[in-house]
Amino acid sequence: MLFYVQMRWNYQGRISQDQLWDLEAREGEHGLQGVRSGFVQLYKVVSQHRIIAIVQAESLEDLDRNSMGWLPMREYLEFEVVWALRDYPGFLEDVKAKFPGPGTAPSLTPPKAVDPAITRRVAESWFRNLQQGTFDEALKLVDHDVSWDNIAPTPGVSDLAPWLGSYRGLPAVLKSFEVWGAHSKMLSAEVLGDLMVDGEWALAVVHEHAQCLANRNEYDLYVATRLRVRDGRIIEWRVFWDPSPLIRAYRNL
Repeated sequence: MLFYVQMRWNYQGRISQDQLWDLEAREGEHGLQGVRSGFVQLYKVVSQHRIIAIVQAESLEDLDRNSMGWLPMREYLEFEVVWALRDYPGFLEDVKAKFPGPGTAPSLTPPKAVDPAITRRVAESWFRNLQQGTFDEALKLVDHDVSWDNIAPTPGVSDLAPWLGSYRGLPAVLKSFEVWGAHSKMLSAEVLGDLMVDGEWALAVVHEHAQCLANRNEYDLYVATRLRVRDGRIIEWRVFWDPSPLIRAYRNL
């Protein structure tokens, strides 16, 4: 089971910042064990008391035990967002079967063998073009019928970022980026850490440095990007990110 987890240090008025760092030194060793084992990626949000994790857990219970009982800093970590991520093919099968009841779920068509080397090659090319700003080259890797999922439209956010939402097909995706380009400008993009590949899936965290065109305020986003590659093309593309830096920049806060 794959999860996007967003955490904040909630320590103000309880312990000093120096005490927080002493605890984080212990917490960090726990986190690095998870990174080395391959079941988690951890990133610190720059200039904020936040950590973002992409976590592979065996069960809901294991994730809960880790966050509530095993973390050395569990008393001072506030879990702001925990999103369970479901693979799209199983969801689509449910849609086609009109969401059958228990015991009547449709059997999935066995997928054909996937070469993870192809997934890695396509994903590396995608992120390399993203970093270099060669978007036309990046788009050559995208299937015409791609499914593109940004974060969901949200009151108080969508009025600032009207490009949010889900889109199907390359023309609709390009249109959403035209809307984005009328409001923001990408200044730089950098992949943080290692690219993770599992079969036809690839996952990486991208640090985006962008600018609000209306007031020239700059902001930083840390975007977990999940790609699905089939027959050498990106057929699914989904991102997870915290919109608060964008809100601050757009609203001049």
